[in-house]
Amino acid sequence: MKTEHFTLKDGRTIAYSEFGYPDGTPIFHAHGGPGSRVEGRIFDETATKRGYRIIATDRPGMGESTYLKGRKLLDYPKDIAELADALKIDKFGVTGWSGGGAHTTACAYAIPERLLFNMSFAGYTNFAEMPGAEKYLRSKMDQTSVSLSKSHPGMFKFFFDIMGVSEKYMPETFYKAMMKELCESDKKISADPAFKEIFMEEGNEAFRQGSQGVTTDAAVHYVDWGFRLKEIECKVHVFHGTEDHLVPFEYGKHLGENIPKCRLHVLEGEGHLFPYKYQDLIFDTADEEMNRK
Repeated sequence: MKTEHFTLKDGRTIAYSEFGYPDGTPIFHAHGGPGSRVEGRIFDETATKRGYRIIATDRPGMGESTYLKGRKLLDYPKDIAELADALKIDKFGVTGWSGGGAHTTACAYAIPERLLFNMSFAGYTNFAEMPGAEKYLRSKMDQTSVSLSKSHPGMFKFFFDIMGVSEKYMPETFYKAMMKELCESDKKISADPAFKEIFMEEGNEAFRQGSQGVTTDAAVHYVDWGFRLKEIECKVHVFHGTEDHLVPFEYGKHLGENIPKCRLHVLEGEGHLFPYKYQDLIFDTADEEMNRK
């Protein structure tokens, strides 16, 4: 996997890797959290066959991208648009998984004129528009972390400090602990050696610079996104599994009910990791938006 670096106008570096068909339809992919550009490898083979070029970036403070203090969700579309200009790409698709889903949704609001299509996989919704959204999170720890991100940011960061140490020094134990909480469908995916290899490499890269970037990346989900879902004018595809134990299905449903031109793809019995095995559905949807037969 080759990593490229681009210097943004504000002096920061954004790191990215490309996968799929080099001359294909460009897609900027937003990784989950904690995550990194490595996630793009999951789509490499199918994207190559289907004629799509995946450009997966590291968000600020993760992988090899420069940390951005005070980052907001709407900073992501700006970075992607600037990188696209540098790569001489006018129009492109955007996809995002888990923590990357909200960043992708923000693109639908901020840069709709640049988008060929927009797809969110198991993503978050705007907590400012969904009172009590944290109550849908499955674990008490996750529910508590939402409050800590606002009231005690130091303690919130400590949570990710521990995660980073576990990822680095006890990777097998960390992986088993993470997968233990998943639904049955996700457990089958997590047992695939190829998936495990990419997941562990992606997570390790996420903490390359420590936990600061990962902490900020999580926190931006829990505050007002800076716009209202009803203000999104372009079409958004939201894919969400009904048995998602990490990002509740209710979030996908909320997006579907509040984004005017949203198409909600309900995946019955599926969990959080469904993009790994539903790639044909994902690229079929892209083909549909591109009017390909």
